[in-house]
Amino acid sequence: QLRAAEAALALKQELIDRLKAEAERQRAALETIPVLQAQADIFRADFEAERAARAELHGQREALQEELNQLRLRLGGDGA
Repeated sequence: QLRAAEAALALKQELIDRLKAEAERQRAALETIPVLQAQADIFRADFEAERAARAELHGQREALQEELNQLRLRLGGDGA
């Protein structure tokens, strides 16, 4: 009976040790979440800034293309 109690106690202690280790891993993971969230926010802001810049450049390109088309029409009209 003593041996059975000692074995049960050893199993319980092993379980406690595993649970403590898991709790420590979870605590460490919780500490990294705010850092990862901040990184995600920075990446999102950078992506949105790049998207806005691409849209602006696209608009400028279209305006320049239209201006070029108008100049070609004028030059073609003056030559005729």
